[in-house]
Amino acid sequence: MLELLEKVILAGVGLANLTKEKAEAIVDSLIAKGQIEAKDKKAVLHRLLKGTAELDRQLEDRIKDVSLSVVKNSYKQIDVLNKKLAKLAKDLEAAKKKSTGTQAKKKKKKA
Repeated sequence: MLELLEKVILAGVGLANLTKEKAEAIVDSLIAKGQIEAKDKKAVLHRLLKGTAELDRQLEDRIKDVSLSVVKNSYKQIDVLNKKLAKLAKDLEAAKKKSTGTQAKKKKKKA
């Protein structure tokens, strides 16, 4: 479970780096077309990446929430299964005792 979470976070970091590269390419393209001035490149990149960083934080928070939910539900499911196992073990022990008592009565009747 933790390995999956780690992979998701690392993928998010990789996506953030890829986004920065793509943002720079888009801004460079806009500069080449004359749609923005080269002196504004840093400011435009900053605005684009600030929005991306906020989305990254929201995604990371959502991933944490989902992961915690999965873990909590897993513990609940394990607890339910443990209770069922305990009941089955108790029932099995009772059945063994009953079976042993029945066999003892049959031996007494034969003797």
